[in-house]
Amino acid sequence: MDCKRRSHGNVHHWNGPAMPKLKIELAPKLQQTLTPQQIQYLKLLQLPTLQLEQYIKQEMEENPMLEEVREEEFPLSEEVLAPADEAVEIASIASDRPLPEFSEQQRSQTDTGESVPGDELGYDPESNDTFDYFTELWKESDSYATASSGDDDESEPFFQRIRDVPTLEDELLEQVHYLDLTESEQILAEQIIGSLDGDGYLRQPLKEVLDEANDRIAERMYERAQQGQSNDDLSLLSLQQAERVLRLIQELDPPGCGSRSLQECLIAQLRAKADRNKQEQLALRVLKEAFDDLARKHYSDIAAKLGTTEEQLRDALEVIRRLNPKPGNSSTALGDVALTIIPDFIVERDEETGELMISLNESSLPRLRLSQAYQQLRHQVQKALNREARQWLHRKREDAKFLLVALQQRKATMLKVMTAIAHLQRRFFEEGPSGLRPLIYKDVADESGLDISTVCRVVNGKYVQTDYGIFELRYFFSESLITDDGEEVSTRIIKETIRQLIAQEPKHSPLSDDKLSKELKKRGYNVARRTVAKYREQLKIPVARLRRQL
Repeated sequence: MDCKRRSHGNVHHWNGPAMPKLKIELAPKLQQTLTPQQIQYLKLLQLPTLQLEQYIKQEMEENPMLEEVREEEFPLSEEVLAPADEAVEIASIASDRPLPEFSEQQRSQTDTGESVPGDELGYDPESNDTFDYFTELWKESDSYATASSGDDDESEPFFQRIRDVPTLEDELLEQVHYLDLTESEQILAEQIIGSLDGDGYLRQPLKEVLDEANDRIAERMYERAQQGQSNDDLSLLSLQQAERVLRLIQELDPPGCGSRSLQECLIAQLRAKADRNKQEQLALRVLKEAFDDLARKHYSDIAAKLGTTEEQLRDALEVIRRLNPKPGNSSTALGDVALTIIPDFIVERDEETGELMISLNESSLPRLRLSQAYQQLRHQVQKALNREARQWLHRKREDAKFLLVALQQRKATMLKVMTAIAHLQRRFFEEGPSGLRPLIYKDVADESGLDISTVCRVVNGKYVQTDYGIFELRYFFSESLITDDGEEVSTRIIKETIRQLIAQEPKHSPLSDDKLSKELKKRGYNVARRTVAKYREQLKIPVARLRRQL
């Protein structure tokens, strides 16, 4: 574009494109900011029963304002601050009756005359929004924010101290301190452990981890040199030294952590055994010398290569089957593992009325209340305490009150979600898995009046005990498929049928995906081979070739 500037005296004219105009505008914008209480409530909502029990016990140890109420001193009419064994009829949703609410007696603080936080705000778990409620509660407690502003660990509010059980990294780091390592090797070991994934594997190349560790070592050497200290215990490490440190980590408990492949992981677990029997020695040879044949299940080639009999090979394969392919997850094993699952919900049918009864499984959770002893201490010696001590007591009391309310709201929300699932999947609870219907999270959100994100938090990692066994809540959610008869069925039923067909197949001649598709068509399910393969993979069942057994 030809742009010219013409000058007429002191006036300059611009013939180019018009300059953009700059202006300032004010526009309304809504942005929700979560309070610490809201964040705490969401975290509690995600905890299954076992982790919640551990968390409550930990809070009781750290907060003297919390105490457990013994069963013999807890009247039946005052079972609120502790988890109650109430049951909710499924008919309550169908008839638009509200979920059971906490009574005024239940909302009162046992034997102290103090109300549970929320009473003065008129909180109703059925009609009030959780976020709005916690926001108001936070505003009512502005002195609490001031009292909790310290930097020491004791002053940290409980909702900022969500602690899980010791992680794999914690357990490995604790063991590393007992190894005979130099200071540089200790730094490398920490770097390796910090680089492990959730399964315990080192996916990052060891050379990259070594470079990162050497950078840390070099920084420490420089700092000591600046301070005039000796660096005799520090030196940059080689890749050969890194391999040695990695090998030591693989021998820690659980063995196999830090492996870079499945083969290395399984070999490390067998190496960790002090006295290996003949079957374990042969299993180690199979993993070292014939791993590719093992992956392809070419058993005859393995037997010929190692010069062993079929019976001896079968015993060695049984040893391998019992090893853990994911040492970072101690509950996972190649073979069948008996897992102890504590259900979060119990759904039973009333034999007389036929109604479904829903309850939270909270029998193992401590019953909580504000400590009577510390309440009395707080009132009696209030004037004798200095400002720091008064703030500490106030802070702990506020922590306790917020925890009690968060537990109440968690219970109400959990029951809402489970009640909605039971209502939408009523046929399942009456007939078993064959009555499962297609269901998505939005259906439960609409039924319960909750957000989809809240439903997801409740469902994730939770289990329910039914008359037909214990099921993960995610089991009840699936897409739909139309049968030859035009009936809409859950894809979960299709997957269960595939599982049953594979369980009944000849072990020496497993069914291919094409044969599975034909078997499903005989049952009225028109499922293509590719779809069968997808469902089989979702069930974590290998292809037919890998299912073949000796």
